[in-house]
Amino acid sequence: MEKYEYDIEKKMEQAWSSYYETVSGDVVEKSWKSLESRIKNKPNKLYKRISLAAAIFVLLFSTYYFIEIYNPTITIQNYGQVEKEVRLPDGSLVLLKHDSEIRYKESFENKRGVKLNGQAFFNIVKDSSKEFKVETATTTTRVLGTSFLVTEDKISRDTEVSLYSGRVLMSVKDNQGTSWAIIPGESFVYEKGHVLIKKFETNLSFETGNKFSDLNNIPLEKLFDFLHDRFHYRFITNEYTINKRVTLRINKSDSLPQILNLLSIINHMNYEINKADKEVHVFQQ
Repeated sequence: MEKYEYDIEKKMEQAWSSYYETVSGDVVEKSWKSLESRIKNKPNKLYKRISLAAAIFVLLFSTYYFIEIYNPTITIQNYGQVEKEVRLPDGSLVLLKHDSEIRYKESFENKRGVKLNGQAFFNIVKDSSKEFKVETATTTTRVLGTSFLVTEDKISRDTEVSLYSGRVLMSVKDNQGTSWAIIPGESFVYEKGHVLIKKFETNLSFETGNKFSDLNNIPLEKLFDFLHDRFHYRFITNEYTINKRVTLRINKSDSLPQILNLLSIINHMNYEINKADKEVHVFQQ
């Protein structure tokens, strides 16, 4: 016989011959009932836990479903040549540019913001308790209340944000640990993975919705840069334009020939438009 079999047999023999006090029937019955109760309670506790988990899941799903159904996403596109004016749920104004798109929630009760594809000017209603976010494919602009222009290149996804009033905080999605704060007259440029902060003239723009722009003693070269951006004509200058300054009012409806005629009177220069090459040649009178 193997040793472990011998040990088991010996222990059984000892147990059989040992003396135990007699246990009453009431005690035995009570013990059985206690065991039965414990067995029955365990499945109930498991059932309650499963039911609670299921209830939480249903509640979360119902809340998400409610939010999605009763606060749907609105998509606005502009394929026209004229900018489209959009009023957001909080009263903020968006001037959506040609071939651009924004998406936002119907209600801004919990958070404010839009997703932009293209170019748009924003005039955001101030709310010190709730920031406003503009997200492009590569950048996020955070503000409380301000006016700024966001331009995203649809192909390269390079983004430029020009600030006209207030303050904004910029971040790049590939570099979440770093942020940049810019002030009015500064542009945040994210190009080919690099960040650049540059200056611009806030009054040299119609982005704010103004019908005209008053220019006071500004360098002629800066005016040419503005006209180039607006009409896409390159200015061929000479030594006579260096350090020249002008004061004038430009209306939003003014054409390039109208502005050049006005300039010729003010600074005694001749301007010749070459439509074929999209160039403007400047001559001294």
